[in-house]
Amino acid sequence: MSKSLKKKNHWTNKVHEAVVTRGKEGELGFELKGGAEIGQFPYFGEVKQGKGLIQSGKLAQDELLLEVNNMPVAGLTTRDVLAVIKHCKDPVRLKCVKQASVKADMISTRLELWIEGRAEEMVIITPSEAQSS
Repeated sequence: MSKSLKKKNHWTNKVHEAVVTRGKEGELGFELKGGAEIGQFPYFGEVKQGKGLIQSGKLAQDELLLEVNNMPVAGLTTRDVLAVIKHCKDPVRLKCVKQASVKADMISTRLELWIEGRAEEMVIITPSEAQSS
């Protein structure tokens, strides 16, 4: 597979930004799930309409949360991510990506490493990853 095709289809090209402000009750309008404490990246649960005000972009349920105001949050516990969000002033910039994009790219990369005989470089698939694929 050519390098230009790999770059074009890479999950990092699908990262998008949503800018949100808190609603009247101080909520940003989404539930946060996952987190390092259960071996997952943080991701959005229910996105509640009318709670927070989305200034630009969009938020969707089950999308991975990668950054909050340019601070990487992948690998943090849910509690730590919520603390980062709590200390941010409005507007809050969230960088997100659909989970399927990341999983498909990870599987493709693992397969290529296996075929090339570089299995020692593969990331181990966790049981939760195997069930959700």
